[in-house]
Amino acid sequence: MIGDSITHGRRYHSFIYLFYATRFPQSRFETVNCGISGDSAGGAVRRFEWDIAPHKPTVATIMLGMNDVGRGNYGVGKAGPEHVKRQQGSIDGHIANMRTLSERLHAIDCDVIYLTPSIYDQTADLERENNLGVNDALGTCGRRVATELAPRFAAGVADLHGPMTELNAGYQKQDRTKTLVGPDRVHPGDPGQFLMAYWFLRAQQVPATVAEFAIDAKGKVLRAENCRLTDAHGQDGTVSFTCLENALPFPVPDAAREAAELVPFADEMNREILTVTGFPAGDYTVLIDDTAVCVATASELANGLNLAGNDRTPMYRQAAKVADLNEQRHAIPARKLRTFAAQKHFMGRDKTVDTDNYDAMKAALEARVAELKEKRHSLYGYMRGQAAVYIEHKPHEQELLTDLERLTDELWAASRPVAHRFLIRRVTDADMAILSGRLIDDFTEFSGWTHTSWTDIADTVSCQDGVAAITMPRNAEKRDMLGYSKVCSVTIEEDDQLHVRLRASKDAEFGVEVSLDGKLRRVLNYVKTSGDWQTLTCKLPGKRATHITLILAESQPSVPWTGETATFELDTIWIE
Repeated sequence: MIGDSITHGRRYHSFIYLFYATRFPQSRFETVNCGISGDSAGGAVRRFEWDIAPHKPTVATIMLGMNDVGRGNYGVGKAGPEHVKRQQGSIDGHIANMRTLSERLHAIDCDVIYLTPSIYDQTADLERENNLGVNDALGTCGRRVATELAPRFAAGVADLHGPMTELNAGYQKQDRTKTLVGPDRVHPGDPGQFLMAYWFLRAQQVPATVAEFAIDAKGKVLRAENCRLTDAHGQDGTVSFTCLENALPFPVPDAAREAAELVPFADEMNREILTVTGFPAGDYTVLIDDTAVCVATASELANGLNLAGNDRTPMYRQAAKVADLNEQRHAIPARKLRTFAAQKHFMGRDKTVDTDNYDAMKAALEARVAELKEKRHSLYGYMRGQAAVYIEHKPHEQELLTDLERLTDELWAASRPVAHRFLIRRVTDADMAILSGRLIDDFTEFSGWTHTSWTDIADTVSCQDGVAAITMPRNAEKRDMLGYSKVCSVTIEEDDQLHVRLRASKDAEFGVEVSLDGKLRRVLNYVKTSGDWQTLTCKLPGKRATHITLILAESQPSVPWTGETATFELDTIWIE
């Protein structure tokens, strides 16, 4: 994946990888992030031999242009002949460099897929200076690549720029401050990144179906697409069967849920359809592995229920675990490895610097940061951060690559579907109580909880008599971090509070974060526990809770601790 900052650190390609891992779990492949923040097509050509070719790619995606068009040549008062000449020269230069880059890829037998550039938002009412005309230039770049280069290199084209420009305009009809990009007009946030992934997948013509299965009230299997149904029975308003799906649903991240509603993603790419025909009128509960996941009418069941977005299903929860591993996998290049490459790329302009020598690079970076600080340059803060990442983590590059390989292995292993037992029967009051979401967990078993990405210790978990006991080690002068997360789906009513009944080792610190209306909020911050059974409560400032994280961690490494372990016993978590 060759690109600039939008590839270097953003998530569109991470979403694409997650889609393929969940939709085609038996077809493992690997991607390499070759984006560099601030780079151009010409820059990609210059780093081709050491940064791209060594990976021996079979397919390369290219999305470049944002740094090629010369954004400073656009804006109010920049329409004169000299500016127009520079604008045209930048576009022509971009096409020439894209041609050279494509030739280099073609020479190593690598197929090419061009992604037309994501948009520059020149229509939103934002505080950032508006370089009006940049988005038109990006559109020209995309069209010329598609018409001039794609036929020449038998390359694929995924148009992001056209549909993104159109949707952004519609998005702003009611509110000109809205944007699919970000406040800087350049870098799309997660909603825009999700949409970019959607348009790429659409160009790839990916199948809509996760799995579609139908059965009648007598237990006769009517349809099984991309899945296998066995042990089917039907009698007296109850149907049961075992289903092994060949794929997992795509777990849309909270931050992209609004964006997913702007396009027909669920219908076009995320169909996990359960159909039951022949039931008498009334309400029915769908249970999977003895857990109620939804209530539907006989009519809704007959028309087909799309389970793909139901975060209560074990299929969704499995996909969420895959997504968590994918986030960890994505973070290693995005936050560290590509920073190493970027510093080598840009510091390499100074031919006196040996970019393959760590000590030489460290000295050059420190000198550059000091120079920017002295000049009070606007890039000082950014460059200080980039240098710090390089200096701290570059010596551990091989360890990072090993972690990346391990996480990729774990991701593909976790994406393999397993069989689940379905039961559809008349609804009960108990079903309605559970599905209201008021009970988060009563810990009859420790199910649906996953380690957070920042967990750095190994713990043990056991369940007995409705109590989950979590024991974690304590290490002197080290901040021991442990977190467990669970997907939920709760509509928050006025004055609702979260309640956690627990007993923990005296003075062990406990906190809670909840995803409320798509934003992660710390609702309980490092409370010292009493050592006895207690119920901790906290307010929920939002309308919908979709994710809860328990923080069983130390607030700082200097916190004194008397024992070698801490134990947290969890009895019940609920909302009322």
